[in-house]
Amino acid sequence: MRQSLILLFASLFSIGAISQNGVEVPDSNANILPRFTIDGIDHPVGVNGEVYKNLRIEYRVSERLQIQLQHFYDKFGTHEQTGSKLLLKWYVKKKLFLFAGPEALFDINQVTGEHELMQTNLNIGIGYEVNPSLLLELGYHSRTNSNKVTIGNFGRPVNPNSFSLRASF
Repeated sequence: MRQSLILLFASLFSIGAISQNGVEVPDSNANILPRFTIDGIDHPVGVNGEVYKNLRIEYRVSERLQIQLQHFYDKFGTHEQTGSKLLLKWYVKKKLFLFAGPEALFDINQVTGEHELMQTNLNIGIGYEVNPSLLLELGYHSRTNSNKVTIGNFGRPVNPNSFSLRASF
């Protein structure tokens, strides 16, 4: 009886040991990011007819250099605001990057059809990708056009220079 139990345990142990796979080696292509990506957000129309749309196109030139084109459209009441920015991103480390580039903003009055504000900025800053769905950026925006408008979009005062802290998820 004892020999049959030992034989049974030995056979079960050997079958279990043989049937297990070794440690898998991860695919080397799994960490390669896509060269060209398009991402966008289109929020539903708000209660008062507010509209917000955002489009981002990214092209990875090399492992450390990336070009990004962003465009947004925002509508509130009788005003529409649209803007585009072209950013160069330089990855200092795997998730830490520096960015710089120009931005152009237009504010349009729907009643008169006139451009009430045209603003051009130079953006510089630093960003960190916490994970694929969370991005943190700290930026400095320097207004470069000579337009002396003191009231900006939606009646907010316009500052020639400003800082921004942005999180996207």
